[in-house]
Amino acid sequence: MLKIGIVKWRGKCSKHPGYDPYLDGPGAIRGGCTRCEALTEIQACHQRMLALMRQFAPPDPKRSAAKKQGDAHLQESLFEEL
Repeated sequence: MLKIGIVKWRGKCSKHPGYDPYLDGPGAIRGGCTRCEALTEIQACHQRMLALMRQFAPPDPKRSAAKKQGDAHLQESLFEEL
């Protein structure tokens, strides 16, 4: 059994604090910055891990459908016609 807990990790480059590997991609790395390249690699590995986890155990469609139907009554429409 493999247990993976919730990990919150915030990393940013000290030279380029506005660089976001998810939004900007590897093409936005300035001057071959090794820290920005490391952030891009971390983000790519994270995306790959999530894809592998979903491939191994895809979400149960019955559970997600039941959850969506059960939440329908929580907020009524403000624009109902009387």
